[in-house]
Amino acid sequence: MLGTKDRWQEDLFVAATLSSLIPEDHILKQVDKVLDLSWLAKEVSELYSDNQGRPSISPEATLRLMLAGFFQGIVHDRKLMREAQVNIAIRWFAGYRLHEKLPV
Repeated sequence: MLGTKDRWQEDLFVAATLSSLIPEDHILKQVDKVLDLSWLAKEVSELYSDNQGRPSISPEATLRLMLAGFFQGIVHDRKLMREAQVNIAIRWFAGYRLHEKLPV
């Protein structure tokens, strides 16, 4: 019997965490286990203005996106952001949920 699949029906809720969808042996999961960037925001805080300029992207998220690009072999920023839109591992590693808009 020929099976069918309605691929246009979207789930209203996803009963899983992003982390659970990524294999334990994925390179970004391995890096996340040893990477501690808790010091980064304090270190670069003087480089940001509280009342001037455009809203910034979290320094930790920025560095995590760049590291993800490095480990995935993506050297161009635009290509990295396109990949992050569809790659759950990159999105999770950078700290973005599925419904959150990625930086442009």
